[in-house]
Amino acid sequence: MLLIGIDTGGTFTDFIYQDGNSWKVYKILSTPSDPAEAVLKGIAHIVGCRDVRIVHGSTVATNAILERKGAATALITNKGFEDVIEIGRQNRHNLYKLFYRKPAPLVPQQLRFGVNCRVNSDGTVLQEPGNKELNEIFKKIEASGAESVAVSFLALLFDII
Repeated sequence: MLLIGIDTGGTFTDFIYQDGNSWKVYKILSTPSDPAEAVLKGIAHIVGCRDVRIVHGSTVATNAILERKGAATALITNKGFEDVIEIGRQNRHNLYKLFYRKPAPLVPQQLRFGVNCRVNSDGTVLQEPGNKELNEIFKKIEASGAESVAVSFLALLFDII
């Protein structure tokens, strides 16, 4: 069985694959209008009719975040934690710079939505969101103009006694 690792980049789509006991590299131009086109073309070139296992990463997604060129994204998270993405950490490059300005958050405040939901560290659901609450949030997201939705729930690392 072939093992293929793929990285879809802005300029090139890179493939590294194990064929028997040797590793090989294949590189083709990316297709920015449809990144899947280059991925599928590269897989077809390497695989033929053999069984394959694929691992895929995307520099395109990383670059979209770094360059802030991605879709307008809504964030659904635990109620009370909507602003963690903006608060961040105390650590910063210019700790004593009086007029320091943090970069704008990746998700603006008006696109962050909190849900009454809690999960502990072993995956046990402690509080499940209700359908009415979820439907209200979905309506708000739809009205917000968001083009995508990220869901990030926090797990409690300890049980509350």
